[in-house]
Amino acid sequence: MKLSRRSILHSVAAIAGFGVVDPADAKNNINSSIDLTNPMDNVTAFSKLAGSLKQETVHYFYDGTIYGMASEESYPLFNYSGIMKFVWQPIKNNSYRYRMFDIGCFSDLITGIPLEEFKNPFTDEVIKVLQPRAGPYDFFAKPEILDWRQSGDQLWISNSQGLQMPNRLDPEKWPLGSTGKVINFRYIFGYRGKLSDIEDQKANNVPSLQYFSEISPWYPFLRMGKRPGFNYWSLQGNKIKSLSDISPVVLAYIEKHEPGFLDNDQPWIQTKNAYSQYMEEMKSRPITDR
Repeated sequence: MKLSRRSILHSVAAIAGFGVVDPADAKNNINSSIDLTNPMDNVTAFSKLAGSLKQETVHYFYDGTIYGMASEESYPLFNYSGIMKFVWQPIKNNSYRYRMFDIGCFSDLITGIPLEEFKNPFTDEVIKVLQPRAGPYDFFAKPEILDWRQSGDQLWISNSQGLQMPNRLDPEKWPLGSTGKVINFRYIFGYRGKLSDIEDQKANNVPSLQYFSEISPWYPFLRMGKRPGFNYWSLQGNKIKSLSDISPVVLAYIEKHEPGFLDNDQPWIQTKNAYSQYMEEMKSRPITDR
């Protein structure tokens, strides 16, 4: 179908004139057997799309780039690829808990090879790269009205969450790894799939695309201290069905550094993140944080 500005304007005018769509309710006015004005249908649709209605582990392969943003300049720093594991479990009150484990690798922008060292373009320091691990973190899905959007048979949902917390890296003790006493994050994430898949009453788990972006303080191993600026993360991924859905480079990296990750619903017990990782690394290095 060929679209023109005139045909689009005529269509919008016709819809408004006949009162087919109330703009205030447009995002929930989706022609479907799934009623997205019903909290129960919302949690069912989200759980099918993001994870599963039954006790099941789902994995997402993701790939993207991390940028360094300062007031005077910005750079793409490195690529970031990996696998998110979500262990889904139905719980009481028609809700679900899903536990996340994340493993990935920072890689060269040109070659895609996982990095061991990296020259920080802001400081010209050659630094050791600390490859990321995160989790376990628990999330919950419950009956509530969510912010769905639709285009034809495509249905998607996005969410934005801000997080502020004390910095585990005290700037007095960690002047290079710490950006200050308090750290702020902003996460934007979502899922996209087919409405017709979600409507399938026989399906517990449907194909899904994932997108994720984040604004975060400087990653500790970049050793930027209190220099003004931040990291911007831009990632896209998909729910995987087989090992062929995973980049061979990432698969080889995970099998070497975290063997059994894909098969184990509890690949590690103690919570891991960039800040605890940096503290542990600095204990074993001759170089100091100063």
